[in-house]
Amino acid sequence: MKLLNTSAVREAAHQATRLRLNLKQSQTEFWSRFGISQACASRIESTCQVPAPVYILLRLYLNGYIRESDLIPHSR
Repeated sequence: MKLLNTSAVREAAHQATRLRLNLKQSQTEFWSRFGISQACASRIESTCQVPAPVYILLRLYLNGYIRESDLIPHSR
């Protein structure tokens, strides 16, 4: 999977990390809504390299185009 690391991607990763900390959520709690494991979340937060599909979803979330309820998997 292609990892992105542009200034826009780094800013989104920093913004997501700040939001996670403000929400007082663990990496697992916050990033699982994007289908990301804790190990991958740690890499994203430390390197600001984000998989392309995750970056798209993250930008949509941070810009308010998708809601929390859109991300939480529903029971079948």
